[in-house]
Amino acid sequence: MDNLEIINLWKQYDEKLEKTLSINQKLIAELQQQKAKKALKPARNYKLIAIVVGIVYAAMIAYFWYHLNNIASIFINISIGIHLLVTIVAIGMYIRQIVLINEIDRSENVLHMQQKMAKLQYSTLKVIGICFLQLPVFAIWGINFELITERPWAFWLIQVPTLVLFTYIGVWFFKNINIKNIHKRWFRMMFYGAEWSSILRAGKFLKEIEEFERN
Repeated sequence: MDNLEIINLWKQYDEKLEKTLSINQKLIAELQQQKAKKALKPARNYKLIAIVVGIVYAAMIAYFWYHLNNIASIFINISIGIHLLVTIVAIGMYIRQIVLINEIDRSENVLHMQQKMAKLQYSTLKVIGICFLQLPVFAIWGINFELITERPWAFWLIQVPTLVLFTYIGVWFFKNINIKNIHKRWFRMMFYGAEWSSILRAGKFLKEIEEFERN
């Protein structure tokens, strides 16, 4: 066997090895993609339940608001209106998250899946932050003109500080419920259920694909 034959044999071997590695890489990537899609099922189920419950809850708020509108104070009407608005926004965001999960489920492109996953994580956190923004509503609820005119000390020393405190807490959570705080203790205590865990698990599978392809 001369040198030319040996070189050709090595070339054939290299081609077969490269083809085998390419097939294995593709199979591993597809397997991880399927794991990521499967991991999102608990999150999808949770969000579907949240949408149904949210719609029923919003309908109840609207019903009571309609019947209380003429007899309730302006402060109660403002509180109910803000609460209803935030509930509707949250429902819309959950619907958007279902769309993102379905887009991830249909996608075969890893980069596309990662982009959608990032949007899903952001939206999942942001909807909770928006819900915290309505915290001052529960302090406004107890305000009325009788309290302001007849008991000003109670209004200025109790009700107003309570409103300021609730506003501060709501804005703080809105700003700090962010993926960059994922390793902080208070964040882990808030986000530990099946919904968030399944999203993180799916993201981890996609990250493993990226690292595997890089190596």
